[in-house]
Amino acid sequence: MEKTFTYERLPKNVEELKALSDLHDEYEVASLVVLVLAAYEHDVEEMIKMYDYINGPTDVSKYQRQFIDDRLKGKEYVARSYFNGTSPQNNYTPDIPYSVTVRDNPYSYDQQGYVTLFITSSGADSDRKVQLRKKGDQYYLWECHLWPDIRIPVKDDSWA
Repeated sequence: MEKTFTYERLPKNVEELKALSDLHDEYEVASLVVLVLAAYEHDVEEMIKMYDYINGPTDVSKYQRQFIDDRLKGKEYVARSYFNGTSPQNNYTPDIPYSVTVRDNPYSYDQQGYVTLFITSSGADSDRKVQLRKKGDQYYLWECHLWPDIRIPVKDDSWA
C-alpha cells in the first residue's frame, strides 16, 4: 500500500506537530518523521523536542542528539529530499503544499508490534526505511534510516 500526506506548512513546535496527528496511522507517523527532520533547518531545539515526541516514551539521548547534528548540520537538504517534487536539480526545494509518500512492502508487518515503512529520497537510488513501534493504539518512531548521504544539490556540485 502507498499513502501520500499533504501539509500546508511545516510544524514549528511540538504543539503544532500534535495538531497534525493522533499517531494512530502508521503511514502518517512515518510522514511526520520527514516533517520533524525538515524542522532542523529552522530551529534545532524545537526539532529535537518534536523528535522526542515522535520517539515515544523514550527520551532522545545525548548520543542521539549528537548523531542528529552529525547527519543534518550543513546537510539540511537531506531532510527536504523526502518531500515530493524535490531533486538535486532544484536544490531539493519542495513543492508547496508539502507532500510525503509512504509505502510498505510484503515484509513491513513481519515483526509483531513493529512496522517498517519506506520513503523515497529524490537524491538516493533506493527507498529509505522508518521503523515504528506500536504502543497501545499509537505508533512511535523506533528506528530512523533517513540519515544517509545523498546526491548533493546542483548549486553545491562543482561538477554539475
